[in-house]
Amino acid sequence: MSETILVPYSFTKDGVYYFSRRIPSDLSHYYLASRIQYSLRTKAARVAASRSQRAAQQLDEYWYHLRLRQKNLPGQHMLRQARDGAGIAAFSNVHQALPQQPVSASVKLSEAVGIYQRLKGQGKSETFLRATERSCGYVIDAVKDKDITSYTRADANRFRDALIERGLVGSSITRIMGTVRAVINFAASELGVSINNPFTGVYYDRTAGVEDREPVPMGHVRQGGVICRVA
Repeated sequence: MSETILVPYSFTKDGVYYFSRRIPSDLSHYYLASRIQYSLRTKAARVAASRSQRAAQQLDEYWYHLRLRQKNLPGQHMLRQARDGAGIAAFSNVHQALPQQPVSASVKLSEAVGIYQRLKGQGKSETFLRATERSCGYVIDAVKDKDITSYTRADANRFRDALIERGLVGSSITRIMGTVRAVINFAASELGVSINNPFTGVYYDRTAGVEDREPVPMGHVRQGGVICRVA
């Protein structure tokens, strides 16, 4: 119970945390429902608290801009109004442009995982969810949890080196890199963020540690068949 209290704007169902926040009455006409509610995809209070706080901050920022649509521009009374009305027109143009200025839509990698799982994870197995969290968790361990637009090629190379130091073979590194790229690309696409994914084209030996599996000799197969029949 105490963990639930520590996570703002949340409730739990079957141990999983859900984000829930009422839409302010003065902004209700922008929405189709009275409350924003969705799964935070975690049973860990600390992870849920981070995701919930981030979501709440983004909503507060967005709601501020929505409210700005309904108010006069600060300092409007100080605008110089020319005889030809250019000053008034300038104010009008600025005021109309404000709502269209994008609120920071980008997110940290940990939150990108949540977006990816929520939209791509419908009907997928628990293995799918664990794989995305584990792969991106390796990135966070190696180069920290950053805004997805802030990662650099140097970060990607450090991440590669960290995977090699873990003793992972080339095929495992390829799978993990692919998952990280997919999460970042998908989240960026959903948020309308244009990025050059630095985790694309990272060099490493894809055959390192990969052993060819030799076929079982037919003699062993026949011997195994004999043993099974005797048993």
